[in-house]
Amino acid sequence: DRPAVDRVLRRASELAPPPPGTLASFSGISEEVLLAAAAEVGLDPGAVRVSLAIERLGPVAPATRADRVLGAPDVVIDRLVALDATAAIDRLDRLLVLEHQLRPRRTRPDAREWHRQRGTVGAARRVAKTMAGGSGLSKVARLQATASAVDEQRTVLRLVADRRSQRSGVATAGAVTGGLAAVGLGVAAVAVSSVLIVATPLAVVAAVGVARKGREQAADLACELDAALDAVEMGTAPVTLTDTLRRVIRETRRR
Repeated sequence: DRPAVDRVLRRASELAPPPPGTLASFSGISEEVLLAAAAEVGLDPGAVRVSLAIERLGPVAPATRADRVLGAPDVVIDRLVALDATAAIDRLDRLLVLEHQLRPRRTRPDAREWHRQRGTVGAARRVAKTMAGGSGLSKVARLQATASAVDEQRTVLRLVADRRSQRSGVATAGAVTGGLAAVGLGVAAVAVSSVLIVATPLAVVAAVGVARKGREQAADLACELDAALDAVEMGTAPVTLTDTLRRVIRETRRR
């Protein structure tokens, strides 16, 4: 049970403290000691290693009240993939650059960052991709990936997609929609006092509809990130914009 696990971990920390100057996890317990302690209480070592890999990625920010209304500003997805860290990051980079038209900005051995392609060319590519059947991740302002190795054959990948600008647009639209509804009905109420009864509810309904749109956008982005990780794990070849346009042309001719 949990108290037994706590006792074992506490005893492991007392019996085998990490050497000075070394990196330790879980308040002074090294990962090796933690694995030994987990084995003592019958925990699956593979599951413990996965948990340690996730822990190295750091905690995810808790959801705020605004997040529950408009969707999170950062959409975070963690996935265990059967690849080493280098191969996982390289596959993801190839997918995001060739299929989703993102551009790499920062590169580290275990982490990379991509940004939306700017300028006229970037806008034209996004329009063409949307017309061909979907924009994918090409509209994401910034996408970060971090790899945490479980062992030589498995890695936990964390994707973090920044949707702050999208959420700000939703919040602005909600404020404008709700405000206009309230103002418009308020002016009408000068002539017909009974309209005051329905002014506030209609403004609220309008704002709620826009907020729901924000949550749907966050959910759609999470699905896109999941699809990208599926492609990485299965080794699916990226579908370039040229490939997509050729397919659309063939289908158009067939019709």
